[in-house]
Amino acid sequence: MALVLAAVAGPSLWLQRNVVDQDGFVALAGPLGGDKEFQESLTTLLSGQAAASLNLPSFLNKLAVEIINSAAQNIYSDPGYPQAWSETLQRSHALTFAAAGKSEVAEDLQLDLAPLVDLVAAKVTADVGATVPIPKEVVVGMEQPQIARALPLAVTLGGWSGWMVFIAVDLLALGVIVARRRALTVVASGVGLGIVALLWLLASGAAQRYLSALVLGPGSATQIGAQVAELARDSWQGGITLTFVLAGVVAAVGVASLVVGRRRTT
Repeated sequence: MALVLAAVAGPSLWLQRNVVDQDGFVALAGPLGGDKEFQESLTTLLSGQAAASLNLPSFLNKLAVEIINSAAQNIYSDPGYPQAWSETLQRSHALTFAAAGKSEVAEDLQLDLAPLVDLVAAKVTADVGATVPIPKEVVVGMEQPQIARALPLAVTLGGWSGWMVFIAVDLLALGVIVARRRALTVVASGVGLGIVALLWLLASGAAQRYLSALVLGPGSATQIGAQVAELARDSWQGGITLTFVLAGVVAAVGVASLVVGRRRTT
């Protein structure tokens, strides 16, 4: 029971800290903003959203779009970009989780680009002296209803993760205490934890492939989904490695206890 609960508790704790918690999500997805390939996709999205707010004749609109696109390509070296990207992630997280599980709200992942579009507008204003009219809200749907529908479950599992870890540890300790052959039980517990870590390792690769294949919406959504899935797997590797180490320590303690016990009997 302890091992089964631990197998669920580990990923649940990761979900709570890196997906449900806003600060954790910003820390997880933050490096995405510095990826060159992602920035190319983001530039196209930002240019389109900023240009959509213009109401100009066609011959002027084309020129304005080129100016906006140039400004969007240059915002990544702007001192305000890191803060704007962090604010984008914060606002997107809040919007998405506010809609999670509510049937009256469109079930989707929401990307709030307002801070970045404001940065593009400020860049255009500084470069050419022309003010770009920007709408108050610049929210883009990522067309990922399947992921959005799974968010309430992630919230529930994350909320229970701390208790699950606590109960799993208590059950493991209780199992050793009541066992007739405690040293052998400790060895078995270490081997069991190793198997749990191995299952996590296999599942992390499968989850990355699933998420990468699932994001089939706009090009920007595909890029975000694939790279966030990769970041998530890299983040989860720390927990898997720690569990492997813990499993080895527990098994070693059990083996040492067996050896000491046999020497005493002889």
